[in-house]
Amino acid sequence: MRWTKLFRTSSFKLALLYASFFIASVLVLYGVIYWFATDYAAQDETNEIAEEFAAIQDEAGLAGDARLPQIIENHLRARRDVRAVYLLKDASGRKIAGNIDSMKSTIGPMMIRVPLDGQIFDVRARGYQLARGEYLLVGQDTSVLRQMRIVIARAFGIGLLITFLLAIPCGAIISRTALKRVEVVSRTARAIMEGDLSNRVPTRGTEDEFDELAGSVNAMLDRIEELMSTITQATNDIAHDLRTPLTRLRQRLEYARRRGTTVEELQDALEHSIAQTDSILETFGALLRIAQIGASGPGAAKGVVNVSKLLTGIVDDFAPAAEDRGQRLISEVEPGINLPGDPELLTQLVVNLVDNAIRHTPAGARISVNARSVAGNLELQVADTGPGIPESEWNKVLRPFYRLETSRTTEGSGLGLSLVAAIAQRHAAKLVFADNRPGLRVSVLFPAAA
Repeated sequence: MRWTKLFRTSSFKLALLYASFFIASVLVLYGVIYWFATDYAAQDETNEIAEEFAAIQDEAGLAGDARLPQIIENHLRARRDVRAVYLLKDASGRKIAGNIDSMKSTIGPMMIRVPLDGQIFDVRARGYQLARGEYLLVGQDTSVLRQMRIVIARAFGIGLLITFLLAIPCGAIISRTALKRVEVVSRTARAIMEGDLSNRVPTRGTEDEFDELAGSVNAMLDRIEELMSTITQATNDIAHDLRTPLTRLRQRLEYARRRGTTVEELQDALEHSIAQTDSILETFGALLRIAQIGASGPGAAKGVVNVSKLLTGIVDDFAPAAEDRGQRLISEVEPGINLPGDPELLTQLVVNLVDNAIRHTPAGARISVNARSVAGNLELQVADTGPGIPESEWNKVLRPFYRLETSRTTEGSGLGLSLVAAIAQRHAAKLVFADNRPGLRVSVLFPAAA
């Protein structure tokens, strides 16, 4: 993995962005701390000067104002370590005591630069006018404040440098981790593009956003593989099941072309050919219908269908055909059952199930059509007392063109149950086969909000 590619990743840029925000936050924090610390230190120096002036006044009050020069000298010796500054002038402006040269008598706080111990220092001071007209200046060096500012600036500078230096490797590590997982998805996609539809994106079980993405991609690939498998199977079934009727159609036409001698024979050949062509076209129409329903996937209902009325009407329509075959078709439907869905598709679903039951059960069989509410859901059920379907064949009969050996001679294309399965999936319903003992029971379970 090239570092240039790593540095161009979104995760690395995001890490640098977070580092920039953090550095900006540190700068703001530094400004706040610096302002509060220096303000506190300056106020502390101001308070210390006021306390020193109060102490000098107290001592002068006890010893007498005449002792003021001596008091100042004593304080100079005691506070030499903090580079204290004093200046006492009489009413005429003449210097009486102190360790700095005479200067203009300014009352109040001030910042001055004075020579001390052979060096120039910044001094915070305050001038006072005494009761007898003298002028007293008290101050001290601000080197402590200056050192504190340097320490704060150095600490934050080092912190910013460390933050910046860590941002790059941390961003690279984060980017490399993310890029590895993205690369896994890319490799899987490339393998699938090369034809390996069984490949899947691995998950780590961390349930993070990458695992969620992998799960979504794998679900999509499962669906694609299922659709491709269905298309492949349908193609094979079409080639296998339609080859025979097309071959027969060609043979009949070829025979009529070679052997047909009368108009009646040619007319008969044409009629059989047209009927055979209609059957093939009907099969292709059913395939197209299944493909259209399957491609649309589960979708919103077109309206609310009165299931009770729908089933009753279908049973009434098919009852004569069942009677002609010696069968009994009955309905056991609760009144007032409604279902959100496509009325045309739901009609096709029930019609296919009832038609299958009639065609594949012998005379004397009983066929029932039921609808009822089960745990808040709706169950449509078509049951018969015919030979049924072996349990091992339940999943196979949903495939297009698949027919049981016992049904090979029965009229039909083998697409009825495939169409039922597609319509059930369109309505997010579950198709369930069960043994009716004897016969077959087919249930379609619709969710409450299909």
